[in-house]
Amino acid sequence: MLTVTPEEISQFRRQLANSPEALTALDTIEECEGYLDDAVPLLVMRETAQEADRSLNDLLEKSRQFLCQEEVRQFLESGLIAPIVEPLAVSAGIPLGTATALSICVFKLGAKKFCKVPESGA
Repeated sequence: MLTVTPEEISQFRRQLANSPEALTALDTIEECEGYLDDAVPLLVMRETAQEADRSLNDLLEKSRQFLCQEEVRQFLESGLIAPIVEPLAVSAGIPLGTATALSICVFKLGAKKFCKVPESGA
């Protein structure tokens, strides 16, 4: 399970101070005690008023092409998520709060690791 520490949440709050949707996402992550696996479906449900029909991994997969662009990866590797949240939301067609949580997920996973092309056995 991916967990965000209170210190990291504070750091992201400073970065995203001008985005009410992103701050709400951070509140939700905090409410879930930092567990992103719990926070993402809750965010999707709150933002779309629908049951989350995709798991965290499905949402990450849907966003992979955008998140693995060189410039985006560099932001994530340095812990900067503010510049990519809105473009991710537009690119993947997901709400801003969900995009915030997904950006944090990739930061926590490690952008290089996340974007590594898996060996194809086929």
